[in-house]
Amino acid sequence: MNLSTKTKLNSLQRFCQMPIASSLFFCQLVLAAAPSINSVQDQAVTQGKQLVVPIQLTNSNDAGTVNWSKAYGPDGIKVNPLTGAVTWQVPDDLPSESFHVGIRASNLDGADIDSFIVHVGVNKVVYIGPDEDVKSFHDAFAAWKSPGNTLRDPGTTFVVRKGDYKGPDWQIGLTRAGAIQSLPAGTPSKYTTLMAEDPGSVRLYDGAGISGQGNLGDVAYWSVKGFFIDGGTLGVDGSGCSGNVECQPHHIKFIQNGVHLTHTGSSLGAGHANYILFENNFAYGGHRVKFLAYKTKKSIFRRNVARFDHNQEHTGPKNTFAFYTSTDILAQNNIAIDADQKEFIASGELAGEFGCPTTAGESSAEWDRNINLNSDMLHANLDLQNGKCHAMIRDVVAWDNRSRGSFVMTRSPSLFDHATFGDIKPEDPPIVIFNGWPGQEARGIINSVIHDVGAGPLFEGFNKGSTKNAEGQSVPRYGVDTVNLTGFNHQMKLSNSDINNSTITDFNPIWTTSNPKGGLRYLVRIESNSNLTGKAKDGGDLGANVLTFKGKSGTLWGDDGYQDETDIPTWPFPYQEEIADKMRSMTYEGPTWKGSWENRTPGPKSTLSGDRGFAETQTNLTDYIWGYLGSTVPPMNVAAAASAESAVIRWDPPAARANIKGYKVYDYNPKTKSISNGRDAGETNSFTIGNLTNSQKYHFAVTAVDTSSGESSYSYPVEVTPQERPKPMPPTATKGS
Repeated sequence: MNLSTKTKLNSLQRFCQMPIASSLFFCQLVLAAAPSINSVQDQAVTQGKQLVVPIQLTNSNDAGTVNWSKAYGPDGIKVNPLTGAVTWQVPDDLPSESFHVGIRASNLDGADIDSFIVHVGVNKVVYIGPDEDVKSFHDAFAAWKSPGNTLRDPGTTFVVRKGDYKGPDWQIGLTRAGAIQSLPAGTPSKYTTLMAEDPGSVRLYDGAGISGQGNLGDVAYWSVKGFFIDGGTLGVDGSGCSGNVECQPHHIKFIQNGVHLTHTGSSLGAGHANYILFENNFAYGGHRVKFLAYKTKKSIFRRNVARFDHNQEHTGPKNTFAFYTSTDILAQNNIAIDADQKEFIASGELAGEFGCPTTAGESSAEWDRNINLNSDMLHANLDLQNGKCHAMIRDVVAWDNRSRGSFVMTRSPSLFDHATFGDIKPEDPPIVIFNGWPGQEARGIINSVIHDVGAGPLFEGFNKGSTKNAEGQSVPRYGVDTVNLTGFNHQMKLSNSDINNSTITDFNPIWTTSNPKGGLRYLVRIESNSNLTGKAKDGGDLGANVLTFKGKSGTLWGDDGYQDETDIPTWPFPYQEEIADKMRSMTYEGPTWKGSWENRTPGPKSTLSGDRGFAETQTNLTDYIWGYLGSTVPPMNVAAAASAESAVIRWDPPAARANIKGYKVYDYNPKTKSISNGRDAGETNSFTIGNLTNSQKYHFAVTAVDTSSGESSYSYPVEVTPQERPKPMPPTATKGS
């Protein structure tokens, strides 16, 4: 396949793309050794077999020491850090489906990402594009139900060649002219896959998009992957089914797609549907909601990224993630980030980065390991109107918030457990920061950190007692219990809140060199052996840990592993390079607005750039979040490979490494979670440790040393067991393009 997603990731490389003639020679020297991956052929494998794919560089003689890792792909895929060889033991019970796999090669001079497709149990692959026999969605799907149409077989994969495509011929669903263009339905064991040739390489715009509409046919067992929708629709809609559940879309997967949302005619989400998965997608731009579930059941939003940029047209409430009158919704490891441009929002309630409206009936959702960073919106709005929002929120991080009034509105049965809340500076004087009125059914805030809140009162409507959950069972209300509260000197509560003062602590949570016991050095974890370690009611840490993924990739509600701990590192975040590239390229021109939200007045036109926050060229999503509190970001993708009586440790440098003067490799004790015996690795990304005992387990961790911000902590420790006879590595023969 003629790849590619050849993504260069180094800030120096981006500098060299600038029109600065004097830097040309310098850049040629500095970047000459950045890795470049040979394109890899698409692969085919059957269920129960092991996939083995050798990978090679085009410039292996010049690239020096390279650290290989997975950039994205199914959770079960492994990458040898020394050779790049890809292995995957394909599960026996995996339905027929096709997958994108991204491989990263990095060194001190830069990195490269390349991708290929793996077809699992797929019997037929159809290519769509101007140079193919099937030239458009119209050619493929307008008449797929016709007798004798060979494209209707369940389990077929449709691969769209990279390019920009527009108009009704590239619309899945009902076109404006009334033509029905819909994917053929798959089966539980054979999904119909529609995918871009490379993730992000197919742009659909100007009337093109993907909308599975239940009343137009059997919309079931689809997998849609890798598209970029520029101003169109991505999702499913069963509103035309008139309540007939059998007609509604079900068992649909949307994976690694992106949507640039406009004010009208654009959307991303599911309505009147069941068993829908949104995984590793991204959304930004206008419209009043970025990710939506409306009257949808048993669906999952997993590992998505969204940025609320602007909105001019809609006066209604605005959310980044909204689970609207939907039940049995899971939100796992999602990120709402950099919604910091409220002057480009005309009117209407900024109703929360995470919303749970109930204007049309009850909702229920579980939030696990989600992040909300740098926002002008309130964090969460858990509604009470024509029903309750039953919400369980665990391991949530919400930091740097400038909401209008309340930070959290939780009027329904909702529990915050292991939250990290901080840097909360409301725009207007709030009635209360954590607002549980009038429902007074909020189940509580427990095992959490609340730091640096610039207004008060703090709590209202957090009572002890009991309430009913969505199944009608009685569940306890904890009030405010076991919370570390610092940086707050206002009124603690209004009436009707139960605060267990005996469990309220005031340890300074922010790590500094003068406060080395501070538990918050990085927003996504509580440091081991800190002042927040082991102080929760359940014996865990106060605050949130967002270090691994919850829910196995690709699983729908009820599948094996859909709620399981994966033990797979969250960081570096998958697909983050493409997400940043697309969001960085956004430019929006429109009026600005000022004044109160009840009476907004237009100001002069201005330009909003997407090149801000995590999308700026000198950082990436992972480093932006890890570095938000000012500490040096540790190396990522730390890996270890065993040899006889030795081990090789490799890692990826931080994105912003101009001031990095070297790295250290430590022994790591998994029982005490402490490091010792630091070894100076110099300015390299690889270190060999000798004099080890064969067949004995060792653990190591790596830090970065910055000339301005000091030495980092470690990211993820690694385990390695030296072997007398190391297992042979797969060969590294070149694959054809």
